Amino acid sequence: MTHRAYQTVDAKSAADLGTQLGRLNGEHMRESIAYVRREGNWNRKLAIAKQQIAVTQQHLPQYVVELEAYASAAGLSLADVWVVMCEDELDEMAAEKCTTFVTNGGNLVSHNEDWDEDSEEEIGVLRKTIGGLTTLEIHYFNTPLGGSAISINAHGYVQAINSLHHSDGRVGIPRNVIARWLSETADPEQSFATLRTLPRSAGYNHLLVGTGGRVFDIECTAERQVMWRPELPFSHANHYLSGELGGLDQADDGDTTFRRYKSACTLVKGSMSLAEATAVNGNTAHGREFSIFNSNTIARVVVNLDQRVAHIWLRREARAGWIAYPLDFIGA
Repeated sequence: MTHRAYQTVDAKSAADLGTQLGRLNGEHMRESIAYVRREGNWNRKLAIAKQQIAVTQQHLPQYVVELEAYASAAGLSLADVWVVMCEDELDEMAAEKCTTFVTNGGNLVSHNEDWDEDSEEEIGVLRKTIGGLTTLEIHYFNTPLGGSAISINAHGYVQAINSLHHSDGRVGIPRNVIARWLSETADPEQSFATLRTLPRSAGYNHLLVGTGGRVFDIECTAERQVMWRPELPFSHANHYLSGELGGLDQADDGDTTFRRYKSACTLVKGSMSLAEATAVNGNTAHGREFSIFNSNTIARVVVNLDQRVAHIWLRREARAGWIAYPLDFIGA
């Protein structure tokens, strides 16, 4: 059994992947472009997007190729697609999203995907294969590169993304491109060494959890980055935990991230069953705004790396409950 909003793509190249996704989801993108245009500042966003495309082309050209093919298949311009792909990075980066925790020695990862109450129809589940590498992910139809929520790749690494808000910023590679690139990692330490050399426009928190209990957390701003091996159980929300980057944090004391993080730290134990993990990511103790499971939660995922299965709940298909997706591609 799968969700109705489940797609599979098997591609031979970046261009092939972009073409297939453009044909599948181009209408979603067309609607999103129209919506973002109405928000205003479109020409300013286009100007920044064109600069970002040029920088990305120098360092991670395969993703520009993929998005060019996507745009062509959807009958759209690359710059227009790029603006929407960047989500709110070209605005004030005000949206908070997501609470994540890892426990059971690194074998159990939980992620709540938060955006806004009107975005539940913008996501689904995607299993994609490109060049022999398969990934299963929560996928935004209007963020075609993917990797910006939670994903599991064939190398055995889960990546869960938490948005962060920081005071530095510049023209560079968008955080959603970086997220996609890291979603394909086979070696987080080697990837981090490369990450340090990439000129980024903004930063996320990237929680990377691999089979065998290898857990890494990477916090980024536009110009700085920190990676560490956290003690378990470990939780993250939408503010910086590393002292090195705390001075750049723009999270406000009243933001929901602090309540969600405190709740997760209180509720998550060193050993948990699937039922206990879903109870935590379904916790509503602090109301519709401040709870782990809140009015903006549009998806929930619990990944059991030991059993090689991802349990996924989508608000758009809430009546279906939790659906299990086998991770039979890990190690293949």
